[in-house]
Amino acid sequence: MVDSQQNKGYRVISMFDRLMDGQGINKKQEAFTHNVGEKTIQRDLNEIRAYIEKTKLDCHLEYVRVEKVYRLTKTGKNILSKEQVLAIVKILIESRALLKSEMSDIIDKLISIVATDKQEFIHNIILNEKHLYVDLNHKKSLLHLIWCLSEAIQKKKIIKIDYLREGEIIPKEKILKPLAVIFSEYYFYLIAYDNKHEKDLPIVYRVDRIQHFLELDKKFQIPYAERFQEGEFRKRIQFMHAGELMRIKFIFKGASPQAVLDRLPTAKIISNKDGQCLFEAEVFGRGIKMWLLSQGANIEVLEPIELREEIIDTIQSMQQNYRYINV
Repeated sequence: MVDSQQNKGYRVISMFDRLMDGQGINKKQEAFTHNVGEKTIQRDLNEIRAYIEKTKLDCHLEYVRVEKVYRLTKTGKNILSKEQVLAIVKILIESRALLKSEMSDIIDKLISIVATDKQEFIHNIILNEKHLYVDLNHKKSLLHLIWCLSEAIQKKKIIKIDYLREGEIIPKEKILKPLAVIFSEYYFYLIAYDNKHEKDLPIVYRVDRIQHFLELDKKFQIPYAERFQEGEFRKRIQFMHAGELMRIKFIFKGASPQAVLDRLPTAKIISNKDGQCLFEAEVFGRGIKMWLLSQGANIEVLEPIELREEIIDTIQSMQQNYRYINV
């Protein structure tokens, strides 16, 4: 009985491997090879079909009458289309998120998903961008660290990092409650609470500035109602400058109010008169100031008064930089 079960196991695995390799299974030939009846092979094939359905593999087993064989046919439901692959590759290149060698490897693997006759087309489309891809200045591979940080977040484990700020020489030790890893504007960021000084506001750390990482054997708990929500945080922060949550009002005089709504997901148009839109939005921190200034004369900040005054001071300082110079 044991030998019979072993033989069956070998037989089924052998057929499944060949099917996954793109080969066809002829029931009569298979019965002859394994010295069993064709009904036995049919039962084996039925088990393979049931396994495929149960595990939701992206294929199904069918009989090809012309060839008189059983083959696996891809359903295509879980495979990226050529259009999706091209769009993803374009976004990846623009992100400059990874080392050139890592980016090239990922791009090649993505392109290998699509049909062979379309791979050369995508390679040619992105050839120049891929060749001229420039690494970020930190020149660090972050993939493993991002994975380790994500594991600690999932397990709710307190971590210890040595963090080196730009311009400093000696890294500082931080004991943190990790909340999320976010990508924005070329960089990956760790969002975390300080374990020693409990604060309502999360702190933002650039992952490439983490010199050393250690997951501690200690867990932390955050009530479900107070859980950190990456999506809500991302809506309200600009250039990853954390800080107090504030509500701002400003008049936009530019040509595309839609661009404002895309940039600030929490923004709402309060009124629109004579081509001037009054906007209101919720934002974290002073990163918003950088964006507001980038809009030049197209924006006038109304509230909060403190932010309006900050921007006035900044504009006056900028004017000093552009005083007339005799050449």
